[in-house]
Amino acid sequence: MIKIQNTELELIKVDGGGSPVYNYKGNPFTGILVGYSKNGHVFVEEEYQNGFQEGWTRFFYENGKVKREYKSHNNLQVEETYKEWDENGNLIESF
Repeated sequence: MIKIQNTELELIKVDGGGSPVYNYKGNPFTGILVGYSKNGHVFVEEEYQNGFQEGWTRFFYENGKVKREYKSHNNLQVEETYKEWDENGNLIESF
């Protein structure tokens, strides 16, 4: 896992859909990016392969429960993978 603020992580471009493409130490990034809030809790995890979003993106509430998630392929959201929950873990939206 790599913190989004890592200085060796380089945003090389934004693709036509507005999604970031990353390099890490000069090579296309493969792994999980983790974003932290100012108070230190994980608020997002994003899976990347060869610089592109490939896999799951998950956003979290401060209590650690998943707020929403969706799967991506080549920086595009895969249909019918979006889900959103309330702070108690109840599913409130899915498409």
